[in-house]
Amino acid sequence: MYDSHTHLNSETMYPERQRYMDLFVQAGGKWLVNSGASEFYNEKGIEIAKESLQKYPNLRVKATLGRHPLECVGNIITQENYFQKVQDLKKQYLENKEHIVAIGEIWIDVHFPNGQETLGLQKELFALQCDLSQELGLPIMIHSRDEFNQTIDILQNYKNQTIYFHCWGYGPDEYRKLNDIFPNLFIGFCGNVTYKNAQALRDTLSIVEKHQLLMETDAPYLAPQVVRGQTNHPAFIQYIYEFASAHLSIPLLQFSEQIEKNIKNIYQI
Repeated sequence: MYDSHTHLNSETMYPERQRYMDLFVQAGGKWLVNSGASEFYNEKGIEIAKESLQKYPNLRVKATLGRHPLECVGNIITQENYFQKVQDLKKQYLENKEHIVAIGEIWIDVHFPNGQETLGLQKELFALQCDLSQELGLPIMIHSRDEFNQTIDILQNYKNQTIYFHCWGYGPDEYRKLNDIFPNLFIGFCGNVTYKNAQALRDTLSIVEKHQLLMETDAPYLAPQVVRGQTNHPAFIQYIYEFASAHLSIPLLQFSEQIEKNIKNIYQI
């Protein structure tokens, strides 16, 4: 199984990362990607990828690099330093390129307090990170829950890039719009696709082209319904695989082979 987006590099999961990776391997896990979102996430993602080479020879662990729009809201990234922060990401990639598979997770978001006030800075940060992905030839990993159209307005400048919408949170109409624009599109589904009130997500799952599908936990968030209330972790990807394959009426082994093919495609393995 392949968890294409998780956060063992988060403050809450990092101290127990080895236990979670042990559970993932025991459940049949082969590949996981820790997504960047801050200086801490980026550094720990690389650290986990490096240490796993010795401790987990049969588990491939990679990382992504990105700076979250919340850092604009929190005044960690400012108009004065955002360019340098993105240059720091480039330096980090060049020093660790064998461990990095994408730029992200990145986007713009007015959901947070002061989100609207920092929207201009968020857009500049987002576009500059998209520029970096283009320069380095890496996929762009997007988290989008607000400002869908404004996000697309910026992404249209990067139509030839591989675009990965992680933790899909919209419906079929938004998917069709993206699919018409971006020839190299991937859609990631998390545990929330199993929730009772998530019919729009399931409707989208039904129509996404099979070569675009990715499965992810986004741990420690969004545990699947059968373990809801527990801390999510990569081993729970098995429940998302089982749900999605049943929903699509595809045998689990065949479904797993398709996801393996997709993750190797997006990350150019």
